[in-house]
Amino acid sequence: MPSRKEQIHAAIYNAAVDAGFMLYAGHNGVQDKVMIKDLLEDTPHFELTFTGKDISDMDVHIDGVNNSKQISNSLI
Repeated sequence: MPSRKEQIHAAIYNAAVDAGFMLYAGHNGVQDKVMIKDLLEDTPHFELTFTGKDISDMDVHIDGVNNSKQISNSLI
């Protein structure tokens, strides 16, 4: 049975390959942050943030993306 670390690696790998993006650590002079680079289109890199205390209230945020709309369109 794969370890939890291997399961997480597989999920991130599959998402990145399927959607054509790369995650990397950025720094804005104050704090580190998770950044996304689009590998399919030449767009500015953007920040990814996670909120919540545990799996029951976790959410993912990208500036300019409406999570409610994504859910209603069955994208997430």
